[in-house]
Amino acid sequence: MPNFTPQPFRPHRVFRGGHLQTIAIALRPLTLAHDTEGATRHRVDLPDGDAIVLHDDCPPQWQPGDPSLLLIHGLCGSHAASYMRRLADRFNRRGVRSFRMDMRGCGAAESFARRLTHAGRSEDVLAAIESIAAITGAGPIWAIGVSLGGNQLLKGLGELGAGEASLGAAGERLVRAAAVSPPVDLVRCSNHMQRLWMRPYNRYFIRALFSRIPSQVRASEAFRKIDLTRRPRTLRELDDRITAPLSNFASAEDYYRRSAAANFVANNKIETLVLAAADDPIVPIACFTHAEWPQSTHLEIPRGGGHVAFLARGNTRCWMDECLGDWFA
Repeated sequence: MPNFTPQPFRPHRVFRGGHLQTIAIALRPLTLAHDTEGATRHRVDLPDGDAIVLHDDCPPQWQPGDPSLLLIHGLCGSHAASYMRRLADRFNRRGVRSFRMDMRGCGAAESFARRLTHAGRSEDVLAAIESIAAITGAGPIWAIGVSLGGNQLLKGLGELGAGEASLGAAGERLVRAAAVSPPVDLVRCSNHMQRLWMRPYNRYFIRALFSRIPSQVRASEAFRKIDLTRRPRTLRELDDRITAPLSNFASAEDYYRRSAAANFVANNKIETLVLAAADDPIVPIACFTHAEWPQSTHLEIPRGGGHVAFLARGNTRCWMDECLGDWFA
């Protein structure tokens, strides 16, 4: 297991507990040293006809041979999510070229999608890495996946290690990775989301997901056949009625089983940090304690931090960002 000892996480004095941490980070003001709105866009065409988009934040001092970083957002996110912009800014200040990925149907990739993104789209992450290798020409490639993007990344790393996928020459350049709050056990996460007190989270995600179903997906015959006279009340119901049938899965259970990174991570050979919180209100801690992790993976699971939050003492500190910066030092 990689030798890594980050500074201990000391939660914010006011925002303590998983729910408060998760909500507070969404309301935190965003202050950046660099303008991430001027990033260069790269369209990456996928074998099935869809496309993703990479937003290329290249610092002036970057040269071929210097590190490049892929950032993958979570459910309901995009390249413009605050954590994506924060991390791009942090690494750009170190001279690292970052590529913020829009999954299929998300952000700038919305108009290119005839299919939905989902937790198992590891092939899209690998396509992004191949594209970054071609764009940059040389130098190490790093990758950070957040929440749903973390599951996609970990699944892809496991498939690479098992020989079920390949990056060709680009594979030698992928040298380090990290996943933050990844829902690696989708069945366990879904069971947790079924609990009555998780209904507010279900409503939030369902409302957000419905608002961003790509226009080409809405226009498809398969989507028009779905009975939407009553909206799903839980994410499992949404996955059973929409995600699974539109993504060639037999059911939500089939989708969860085939897409969960926990079923692939044992084969990961890339040095990887998995960062999660024991009080995450969305991804239960048992997802990590029951998975079979290889020697290449370092688990860092403080008692607090919520979901993709980790607000530390001091008004401007996000421990997650500092931990990731140290991992890729």
